[in-house]
Amino acid sequence: MTMADRAFSNDDMRLYELLQQFLCLSDSTEHAGTLLLIGPKGSIVGDCVLSAADIEAATDALLRLNISRGDQTPGLEPAEPLPVIDEEDSEELVAEVEEFLKSGGEL
Repeated sequence: MTMADRAFSNDDMRLYELLQQFLCLSDSTEHAGTLLLIGPKGSIVGDCVLSAADIEAATDALLRLNISRGDQTPGLEPAEPLPVIDEEDSEELVAEVEEFLKSGGEL
């Protein structure tokens, strides 16, 4: 049966394209999880077996995309440019935050 014979909707085709991207992640035969894509009307678009490396790669890529999108969201920019902190200052700041957390967040 070909894709044309299955009469996929445009939404189903977009999901099928997404599935193809997951299938192209690697040729690994390791089974760390299975992804099942179901269309908006309940039809199964397809499934794929993912290795641990595939899951990590896909998660990292989506995380970068979501961070990038968040960085572009209007209203999320700081009112003023963020200060540049050198390594010595950042180590001191981390120590202060750790101490704050150890004290239960008490000021």
